[in-house]
Amino acid sequence: MGCVEDIDKANRYTFMGQTVADYLEEHDDVFSDFIYILKRSGRLSLLKAYGTYTCFAPTNDAVRRYLVEQDSIWRASLEPGSKQEVWTGITSPVLEELSDSMCMVISGTHILTNCFLTTTMQGDVFPTANLNGRFLTLKFGVGDMQQSIIYINNVPIMVADNEVENGVVHAMKGVLNPSSLTLAAQIAEMKFLTIFNEALQITGLALALEPYKDFSYTEGDKLAPDLYTNIVNCHYPLNRYYGFTAFCETDEVFHKAGIENVDDLYRKCCEWYPEATDPDPKSENNALHKFMTYHLIDRRLPYARLVCYQIACNYYVPGEAYMNGVFASEMKYVPYADRFDYFETLQGTLLKVIMPRSNRKNVIKSDGMQATYGDMIFLNYAKDAINAADPFNSTAGMANIPVNILVLDPSDINADPDRYPGYNADALNGNFQLIDHPLVYNEDVMAGYVLNEMIRIDIASIIPEFTNNHMRWYSGSDISFGSTAGLFYIPDTYSDRIKINSPETRVYYMGALNGYNQYQGDLMSAKGTFDFAYRLPHVPPGTYELRIGYVADSDRGIVQYYVDDEITGIPVNMRLGGGDPHIGWIKDEHTTDNGITNDKEMKNRGYLKGPSTYYVGDCATIARNFSRAFRLVLTTKYFSGGDHWVRIKNVNDNDSGADSYMHDYFEFVPVGWMRNENISLEDRRK
Repeated sequence: MGCVEDIDKANRYTFMGQTVADYLEEHDDVFSDFIYILKRSGRLSLLKAYGTYTCFAPTNDAVRRYLVEQDSIWRASLEPGSKQEVWTGITSPVLEELSDSMCMVISGTHILTNCFLTTTMQGDVFPTANLNGRFLTLKFGVGDMQQSIIYINNVPIMVADNEVENGVVHAMKGVLNPSSLTLAAQIAEMKFLTIFNEALQITGLALALEPYKDFSYTEGDKLAPDLYTNIVNCHYPLNRYYGFTAFCETDEVFHKAGIENVDDLYRKCCEWYPEATDPDPKSENNALHKFMTYHLIDRRLPYARLVCYQIACNYYVPGEAYMNGVFASEMKYVPYADRFDYFETLQGTLLKVIMPRSNRKNVIKSDGMQATYGDMIFLNYAKDAINAADPFNSTAGMANIPVNILVLDPSDINADPDRYPGYNADALNGNFQLIDHPLVYNEDVMAGYVLNEMIRIDIASIIPEFTNNHMRWYSGSDISFGSTAGLFYIPDTYSDRIKINSPETRVYYMGALNGYNQYQGDLMSAKGTFDFAYRLPHVPPGTYELRIGYVADSDRGIVQYYVDDEITGIPVNMRLGGGDPHIGWIKDEHTTDNGITNDKEMKNRGYLKGPSTYYVGDCATIARNFSRAFRLVLTTKYFSGGDHWVRIKNVNDNDSGADSYMHDYFEFVPVGWMRNENISLEDRRK
């Protein structure tokens, strides 16, 4: 049936069985209003077609109730003296008076391009975006009769798991509200975020969270030149959406810190940021402004996407009888490996997000329930600064700056509606996350505790557009890929984090697959006489060893690297495997000292083995034991504040166009950390 992957090829375009559309039409006494919306939007025919779909179908009662409610909101906003409400574009309770655009929005909200039975639903958000590019939320509850209830965007499923040939239909008790609230407006609606919201408004940063889509980008229907002769139909990104995430302290969190209002917050910010002396709250050199910008990042991250944990993606390729592209994070990581990411904030400084899976200590949460510390998500985690007596109240540095700040799990938030009334973290262009302590950037604490470590940043974490436009961890069937799924061509000017220096350069992003040998399963590739650059994330000022992670292969090219336009060493032949004497890789078990001497020899040549915390394409061999996975030392230099760039140039004069480039991740390693003899061998190899 609908969720089985080996669909008969003979039924690729014409079904012998029932489709999603057939099921709805067979039950038109229940779904006729939704069918009308699907027809107006042109999506009823989509649900008759080959593919795999989940349809959350609202009943007639649900649609009619929704139209009346939205019409009432609009009419109330017209009353003299009333506060203007943000509404969904509905100005009549009559179904036939819906605009075509609203039919598109409503229908797209209720359709996912993957099949999800209730038995496979987990987490707090679906891994596949709906047809509007929005992620639907999940919540699990218990009814009056002790029956299990699943809520989608806070709407309960009435009748679940109606499987058909091309997917599944779930009958819904309400319409999934396609709210047009931007992130700032969504935060303003939350009664428990009044201080944060006021600070957002007076600093002018609410306006920074307004952008939704770059409507000048019109290349989404294009195909790019093939990456290889056997890798064809490389798509341009479909859209260029903007996205944001705000990490928010609730009023309760501020009150516990002695902050009763925004004036108190400003006074406290002057203590946290004494160098920010401009009294204008809209100035970048204002203490409150600095505090708030450190809470904002330029990508949309629901809780389930903050780190790479329990993420599963499937790509559909026409002509195949199965989902030939699969990524499952738990097959790529070594058990209990920490899951972390680093994001540049609107302050221009780095924020660390981590699920410290290696810490298996049992703790008691604020709700009195027992949990494992390493199964939660924290900001600015410093394992050496954990307060053993009270691990949820840790500080570091002379100023006692909060570290190890807990990001609240949405399931815990939903379980406490009295404390968080009307909680809804999903907005048109982003999400907010609730945190349990004030989030402050202190350079001494960040450099001395939080970021005094090997900082590994996946290439997709550097470029926000990959996240905001569902290329990173893409899952769905709305794109007809060619021979390789999840492959996108990145045009010039698509992201300001990539600079194309020659018209012959072709840059591609290859989405995560288990079969790839790379960290987190994804990579960047380039072809042609390429010459391009990445803008590096901003690390605290200091001296770092800068490394680049890559996997050698026979079709790689010869590359010259530059850092800030300064040449770094001689050209690198990226074809060379570990057995080549220029690298000298030896498997640890083939040495007498567990590879310690070989590590030093390789480092003298400018190389390190791959990390010990993830598996390559066979999902069984750790990267450290893979003779083609390397970390190349680009340079050791002082990184000041501001922008820094790494340039990559093809210098193979004999390249006929067959050479390719591949890049996986960057590592910033503080030289003080490298010289610290107390750092364990295990930590150095992670």
